Amino acid sequence: MLGGTVGGKPLIRLAREPAAVTIYVALPPEGETHNVRRYPVAIVGPGYRGVLRSSATRLPGLVGIADLAPTAVALANGDKPTVTAEASDDPAGELRTLDRRLSAAHDARTAANVALVAFVLVACGIALARRSALAARAAVLAGPAAVTAALLLSALEPTSSGALAAGFVVALPVLAVAGASVRRVAPVVAGFLALYALVLAVWPETNALGVVGPHPDGGVRFYGVTNQVETLLLAPVLLAIDRSRATIAVAIGALALFTVGASWTGADGGGVLVFASAFAALALLRSDVALSWRRAGLALAGVVALALLAVGVDAAAGGTSHVTRAVGGGPGTLFDDVLDRMHLSAASVSVSWASALLAVGAVAALVALARAGRRPRTLDAMFAALVVSLLVNDSPVDVALYGALGALSIVAYERTHG
Repeated sequence: MLGGTVGGKPLIRLAREPAAVTIYVALPPEGETHNVRRYPVAIVGPGYRGVLRSSATRLPGLVGIADLAPTAVALANGDKPTVTAEASDDPAGELRTLDRRLSAAHDARTAANVALVAFVLVACGIALARRSALAARAAVLAGPAAVTAALLLSALEPTSSGALAAGFVVALPVLAVAGASVRRVAPVVAGFLALYALVLAVWPETNALGVVGPHPDGGVRFYGVTNQVETLLLAPVLLAIDRSRATIAVAIGALALFTVGASWTGADGGGVLVFASAFAALALLRSDVALSWRRAGLALAGVVALALLAVGVDAAAGGTSHVTRAVGGGPGTLFDDVLDRMHLSAASVSVSWASALLAVGAVAALVALARAGRRPRTLDAMFAALVVSLLVNDSPVDVALYGALGALSIVAYERTHG
C-alpha cells in the first residue's frame, strides 16, 4: 500500500550451492499477488528439525519474509537467529492444519465484523428506545464479548470458515448478555482484562487465529492487540474506571495499560498512548479544576512521558517487539515510523470506495454524537482517545468505525444508568 521499493544495502544474496545450514524459499511469481497467499520455506541443517518458529510472528509454522535475512546473518555470525525450529511429530500435517486455520479465520472475519456491528447497533437501539439498562450494558460489553468469543472458538482449532462464523454469531450475544447480567461493568471488565492478558502471554497463537484480533493470514499483525481490539475496549474500560472508586479505578487502568502495551501481551505502543490519553482526559474532567490549553498540554506531555516510561520498563524487563525496537532506535527511527503510519493511514482510507465510505460515515456519526446535547465526561474522554488514535495508529477505518460504536454505547449506558 505504501508503494515504492525498500532502500538500503541488501543483507544477503542468493547462494549458488547449499551450505552447512541452507534456507530454501519459494518466492512469489512476477506481478501482483494477493497478500494472503503463503509460500513454503525450509531451513536444512543442524538444529532445524520440526516446524519453523519466528520470534517476530510467535506462531509456529508461520514466518515472515523479513525474518529470513536477519536469520541468515545471525547464523553466519554465530548469533541466535530470529527463526528457530520447534519439534513436531508431523510437521507437514501441522502446516496443512495451520494453513486451513489461517484461511478459515480470514474468510470468516467479514461475517464476524458485520455481526459485531449489528449487535451493538441493535443493543443500543433497544437501550435508548426502551430505557433498558441490560441492553446498554450488553452494548458496552460487546467488545470484550467479541474477543472472548473469538478466543474460545480459536481454542477449538476450527478449519471451516462457515462453522467459525456461525459460532461467533451465536457466541457474541450470549457472552455479551451474560456479562451484562452483572449490574456493574467494573468486575466484568477487570476479569476480562486479566484473562485476556494471560492468553496473550501464554497462548499467543489462540489470539492470532481468532476472527477478532491479529491478521497473520495477510502479514498485517501476527500477535498482540490490534487497533480494532484496542478501540473496542475503550468504552468498557472508561466506564469501568469512571464508575469505580479511586483505588479500583487505578488498578483497572494499570491492568488495561499492561494488557495492551506489554511486549509479551498486547505489544501495542499506540494503544498505550490512546488509553493513557483517555485516562488523562477522564481525570481532568472528573477534577474540579477549569480546563485550559496549558493544563491540556501538561496532560499530553505526561501521557507521552508515561508511554515512554512504560516502553523503557518493558525493554528493561526483557520485552521485545516492534514498539521497543522503534523507540530504542532513537528519535529518528521513531519519527520515520510515525510518518510511515500516517502514509499508511491515508492509503488505507483511499484503497477502495467501501473503505472511504465507512470512514466518512463513522466520522459523521462521531460528529453527530458530539453535537447531540450535553456530553458525559466518559464520552469526551473517548473522543480525546480517538483523536490520539487517529494520529498514532495506521487503521483509521477501524478506529473511526469501532470508535463510533463505542461512543454510541457510552451514550446508551449513561442515559440508562443515571
